[in-house]
Amino acid sequence: MPKKVVVLLLLGICLLAACSYDSEKAVKNGDVINMHGPIFNFDRFDRFLDSVEAGNAASVRITNYTLDGNPTLYNLAFDGSDFDLVIDRSKHKERGDNPKKESKTCSDLVVTEGEQLYMYTLEGCKQGTSVESVALLNINKEQLIDHVH
Repeated sequence: MPKKVVVLLLLGICLLAACSYDSEKAVKNGDVINMHGPIFNFDRFDRFLDSVEAGNAASVRITNYTLDGNPTLYNLAFDGSDFDLVIDRSKHKERGDNPKKESKTCSDLVVTEGEQLYMYTLEGCKQGTSVESVALLNINKEQLIDHVH
């Protein structure tokens, strides 16, 4: 089979499968995974938070899944002062008009304690001329009994 046909066939299969990024693949890649309840690999996020608190460079990938199983990947890097965030929706089948990928530079990572949740949000995120906040991760308190905030 000619090389072009094989490439087109593989591309077609990938498009039909929406280039899925299932939770098994995300776990193998070491992502912090939010499945709207269970959080997997939280220890990686916890180490990231420790590095940020110490002022050390660090990075982490958070994968948030919709109830339908569509992933949005948050590639987050801290350089010692600012947070660089790349939001990757390329594997999200229902992203609508949202871009496949977008980048932002953010000034602060804020932890808010609610009645049942810890909410991790990036504040002061700049993209072009706009400044906004980005919700990264919500974690049920019951899942983090031993974690100190």
